[in-house]
Amino acid sequence: MIGDYSSINDHLESARRLADSAETKADPAIYREAIDELVAAIRLLMRNSQESED
Repeated sequence: MIGDYSSINDHLESARRLADSAETKADPAIYREAIDELVAAIRLLMRNSQESED
């Protein structure tokens, strides 16, 4: 699960960078990439919480 924390952080950092870039360039496609990174991080968190509940 420690590796998952690193992956979650990587996804969140990537989302932040993409959102900053999307704002600077006014490019909706980059916002979509940022959202995809957030979704990936949330899925990892959900998977981890389901494992800990079992």
